[in-house]
Amino acid sequence: MSPAAPDAGPDAYADDGIVARVRELLTGLPEAQRALAELVLDDPAAVARMTILDLADACGVSTGSITRFCRTLGLSGYAALRLALAADRGGAGGTGIATWRANMGADISEKDDIQQVAAHLSAAVRHGIERTFASLDLAAVDRTAAALAAARRAEVYGVGGSAGMASEFQQRVYRIGVPAWAWTDAHMALTGAALLGPGDVVVAVSHSGRTREVVDLLTEAVSRGATTVAVTNAADSPLAARADLVLATDVRADGLSHETVLARHAQMAVLDLLYVAVAQRTYEKTTVAMAATSEAVQPYKQPESGRGRS
Repeated sequence: MSPAAPDAGPDAYADDGIVARVRELLTGLPEAQRALAELVLDDPAAVARMTILDLADACGVSTGSITRFCRTLGLSGYAALRLALAADRGGAGGTGIATWRANMGADISEKDDIQQVAAHLSAAVRHGIERTFASLDLAAVDRTAAALAAARRAEVYGVGGSAGMASEFQQRVYRIGVPAWAWTDAHMALTGAALLGPGDVVVAVSHSGRTREVVDLLTEAVSRGATTVAVTNAADSPLAARADLVLATDVRADGLSHETVLARHAQMAVLDLLYVAVAQRTYEKTTVAMAATSEAVQPYKQPESGRGRS
């Protein structure tokens, strides 16, 4: 789709929608504008309700950056962007089709039956994981596993959708004897990061690599001498640039446009590989820990003979 004229209003996007336009331009935007674009993609309805000052504060950018972002999209200013977002999500007579396509892609229709949706998601997840493992730096995985196996303390960071992946990984390595913590509160996480030092490890998970809290936490850990690892889809991101080791996923907007639908699967696949690699390096300790933890929770598990009963 060719860019709309600079003075074009939101009606210029009646066919594809402003959200689709933002996604199309995302990778080529300057860093400040990219932060704005990611917020628009994450929650277009919230941006449509914000004042320009609210948006500037939320993204940590200037109002001038917002104005330049709007002009990049072919809009006259922020007011036009808010109107375009309101129309794009189905308000004021809009159909909502553009928003659906921007988030779900052209391959899944709101009318598809559950078998079609399941088949498409299965293929998309499989391809995403295959691409990720094909391009993954396995030497970096090895080095990360070795660092975690020997760590005095490990901390795992993630915000939003990545928080669940961080928490899951922390629970798994903690079970095999790695002294690991995961934080959901940024202040608590910064407190933990300030206490790190050489011999400690930080694993920071962020699909975009530009989530401010995660970048700040990793930066603090770097300043304390900890080994830092970024799990991200953007090898050129601020998070990756600050990390000692980068474990890069390879999720693309192929058909299923909303990358975050697939990002979790790719992140977990990388973290699963890392978990196994750590367990291999700590085999004796791991097997003892697994046996002990399994025995501890056994009284709370339903006996085999009770399966199928209500």
